[in-house]
Amino acid sequence: MTLRVLALLPTPPPILALRTRSLTLKKLFQILLVSLGCLHLAGGPYSLMQVYAWAGMLVSYSKHEGLLQGAKDTFSGEKPCALCCKIAEAKKADGSQEKKDVPLPSSISAGKILQDFLPCELVSLKPPRFTKSSAISFPGLCVPVETAGASPPVPPPRIIA
Repeated sequence: MTLRVLALLPTPPPILALRTRSLTLKKLFQILLVSLGCLHLAGGPYSLMQVYAWAGMLVSYSKHEGLLQGAKDTFSGEKPCALCCKIAEAKKADGSQEKKDVPLPSSISAGKILQDFLPCELVSLKPPRFTKSSAISFPGLCVPVETAGASPPVPPPRIIA
């Protein structure tokens, strides 16, 4: 009996099923791409490792002193764990390596670069000019003045019950 009922139900065409599947995959790809972009902006793999280190510190500190004190010790920065220290060293090494890769020419100083970004004179904007616009006209349309503001000639039709 159930097989007969299932056989009578209309099945969606295969193109519709493929379109739904492709939209789902497209949405998942968009979410993955946005998540990777956010991760990169937040500091890349260092941020993931830091979250892992904080979770471990929170668990270990709250075992001995309670959750509130464990959270204070974890996020205060006064008691970093070994993993936090390694992450900080790696960030410093990575930052110093980036600075060595892109040296500034000796003829350009930081003051000169900042001076180029400052405006030379005071910039002011004038308000837009007001111009009186003419009335809109439609050349092919003639409407008598009497009917332009008049109400409809008959009352609206009533619904037939």
